[in-house]
Amino acid sequence: MNIRFGVELETKVPITSGVAVGGYHAGNPVRIANATNGQQLLAPTFNGATWRADRDGSITCQPGEMPCEFVSPILHGVEGIENLCRFMEWMNAIGATVDTSCGVHITVGIESVIGSRDAGKVSEFVRKLAHIAQWHAMSLYGQTGTGRHLNRYSHTLAADVERHMKKIVSTSSVADKQASAVACGRGMLNVQKVYPLFSVIR
Repeated sequence: MNIRFGVELETKVPITSGVAVGGYHAGNPVRIANATNGQQLLAPTFNGATWRADRDGSITCQPGEMPCEFVSPILHGVEGIENLCRFMEWMNAIGATVDTSCGVHITVGIESVIGSRDAGKVSEFVRKLAHIAQWHAMSLYGQTGTGRHLNRYSHTLAADVERHMKKIVSTSSVADKQASAVACGRGMLNVQKVYPLFSVIR
């Protein structure tokens, strides 16, 4: 119930939906849009906070469509899951679609999971998470049925991630932890945000 998470949903929306898509990582609040039946629909909010519509250059569109990454506010609990479901229903109603150029990103607040800001505990959690992700990678990919392991944004973890994870756990320097996290790169698990955020909240 206390776990904090955010969701990014990459979609293609009809231009006729009237969604005001903002810049990359600087989107506009999502308040209302036109449904495919012409009706105007209010977008769900979470505790008064709106979702955001961001530009995303990795999404490919056909004429009459525009790329849109819908970014949630910070969600939590059953209410957060219900809000995500309601928002996806709203997306379907306005004609949002996806293809292989689209993806989903879920960001989880580590402190809300492990109940600590301690650098050592955060590092150990990240290491275990990377191990679980890599160990069960093909099963996780298999659930999507879309070959996401071939996508450069969601590929399996690189061979040198294990070495970087050992450094993350062994060093006491937050700067070195951050450098190792960045060196892990992107993929099915992205830990690049962990230590910049950690250094801020400290």
